[in-house]
Amino acid sequence: MGTIGAIALNTFREAIRNRILLGIIVLAFVLVLASILFGQLSVENDARVIRDLGTSFISLVMVVVAIFSGVSLLHLEIQRKTIYTIVTKPVSRWSFIVGKYLGLLLTLLTVEALVSAVLLGVILIRGDDFGVVLFQALALNFCEGAIIAAVATLFSSFSTPFLSGLFTFGVFVLGRLREELYEYARAIKVDLLPDVVRAFGVIVPDLSMMRADLQVAYLTPLNWSYVAYSSVYAMAYAAVVIALAGAIFARRDFV
Repeated sequence: MGTIGAIALNTFREAIRNRILLGIIVLAFVLVLASILFGQLSVENDARVIRDLGTSFISLVMVVVAIFSGVSLLHLEIQRKTIYTIVTKPVSRWSFIVGKYLGLLLTLLTVEALVSAVLLGVILIRGDDFGVVLFQALALNFCEGAIIAAVATLFSSFSTPFLSGLFTFGVFVLGRLREELYEYARAIKVDLLPDVVRAFGVIVPDLSMMRADLQVAYLTPLNWSYVAYSSVYAMAYAAVVIALAGAIFARRDFV
């Protein structure tokens, strides 16, 4: 665990120092602050618009950071040739993958905390309500980011950064639209198609359960059991994906 912790901390430090990531964080601040303008332009209830857009922007930033950082985790090590030093040391490749992923999770948590602080500051300065549902939505946003980060790590274990990013984005879109795809498969009434879509849905994560836009907008608290179930689902899915990434990475030849 000491080795994994050291790898995670080093990954976090490298990610935070990345100028592109810092640019994404600055853009996130701008987007959250821009939600005030959109709220002012709304016909009524600008506080609802600010909450809704603010959490949506945070969710978008989390996904972008997860994809960008996840697909570059191993590529940078290979590009710098530091991977050759690591694999010759008494550090298992499984530990290396887990440490990298945990460092990525720490990065996501830091980014979300920073941007969420801006959103909460805007809401408090305006004197608006936010309720416990806002924190529930942020927890679900982190869970979604953890899933996407795991998927990005999996693809980066055997593919190029460009293809890894493309594949991960595809999984994200399918995960968000999974329920809509089910309904569409039922509507067109093609034999076996609904079953095929459902079988495919076992592989693709259900990211629709990580959304709480309406609840945040109307300050309707979620059931804590639902938040707990979604969190366990995210952790279990990420654990399986990271285990698969570790197995693939362990068989990869760097010579």
